[in-house]
Order: sequence, then structure tokens, then C-alpha cells
Amino acid sequence: MAMRAGREGGLDGGATIRGLALLDPYFWGKRPVPSETGDEATRRWRERTWSFVCAERYGIDDPVINPVVMPREEWRRLPCDRVLVTVAGLDALSARGRAYVHALRASGWRGEAELYETPGEYHVYFLDKLDSEKAAKEMEVVVDFINGGQVSSTGPRMVA
Repeated sequence: MAMRAGREGGLDGGATIRGLALLDPYFWGKRPVPSETGDEATRRWRERTWSFVCAERYGIDDPVINPVVMPREEWRRLPCDRVLVTVAGLDALSARGRAYVHALRASGWRGEAELYETPGEYHVYFLDKLDSEKAAKEMEVVVDFINGGQVSSTGPRMVA
């Protein structure tokens, strides 16, 4: 939605996007990014899953699921100043979340991007472990981001 707003010159009614928070995003693509699995069976399974999820509307390299394929000029149109991406260390999808942050920072986009990583956890762990210390810490980071807290563009914040 944010990328579409950037391409189309904003949102209806003059609304603006002040920040973008992506919590354990489901990003994937045909070719592996660094540290992403190269196992063909896993890659085919993810591709079939995506095809089912989107009713075959978007291919596996469509920017909807694989934003790292977007040209730099598209990244620079992102209509907000701040982006937070969270990933879980044991999540097979985390490599593409990290690649998203790297591509955004390298694009010439003028905002600040933060990567928050929780080691030792799987994809969207915070939905199953609501009362865990790690989930509470991640929620603090998200709330701080929403409330306008400082975004770190120097590297990931991690919780032990």
C-alpha cells in the first residue's frame, strides 16, 4: 500500500503515511538472497504456498512478495520517513526481511530504516507467545516506533 501511494502521489483525501512497520514480513522470491535457503524443495513449497495465498494473482517475483526486485527509483518514492522491519532469527523468511532493509537503505531513499531481530524464535512467534519476555520487548519496540521514537539506521537492534 505504501509503495502504491508513492507511485500514485499519495493517498485519497490527502492522508499521509508517517511510518511503515513490517512485523516478520512474508517476503520471498525465485532467487535466494544471501543466507536464504537454496533447498529446491523448500523453495518450491514456498512458491506453491504463495500461489495459493494470492490465488495466483501475483507471481513469486512480483514486488508484492519480493520487493527487493524493485528498481531503486521505486524505493525512493516510498512516502514516509521511517520504516521498522522485525525478523525472527530462526525464521526462514528473515533473510529477505534483512535484504529489504538493506535495499531500502541502499536505494537513495531519504528516510531511516531500522531492523529489529529476535534471535532464537520462529516466524511471528509473538502471536503464539504473547506473554513471553521477547514478545513484550518486540511490542515495546513497535509501540516506541509508532509513538515517534528514534529509528536506528546503523544496524539491527536485537533482544537476547
